[in-house]
Amino acid sequence: MDALYRRMPVDRLRVPAADFAAVLNATAARFAADRSDRFAAGALACAQWIAGITDAHPIRDGREPCTTQGMESCQMMADAVVYGMPHAPSGIDQRWALGVAGMVSWARGAARRPPVNANPRRVA
Repeated sequence: MDALYRRMPVDRLRVPAADFAAVLNATAARFAADRSDRFAAGALACAQWIAGITDAHPIRDGREPCTTQGMESCQMMADAVVYGMPHAPSGIDQRWALGVAGMVSWARGAARRPPVNANPRRVA
């Protein structure tokens, strides 16, 4: 897995790559523990897209390599689903979209906190 993380395209990240990798791992562990967790599923799909593990867009049906512009568009689409906007893509689970929005907004520096805590023992 370390080799995979060394190949991550970090140019699109606005958070340290090590932090992103830790959050991706924590998200994968959360989803593995509960496969019905739609928030974790959406956040994981988004993190894998950002990391270049997959080209499957986390909101739009189809394949699209992640770019900084694509991340911005993805956040707007996910937010539209979360907030029930009339132009939101149809058929997207709101909890999935919330996970996607949380991951992409954090990775692009628009949110201060990651969507999943990579260090659950840490107390604020």
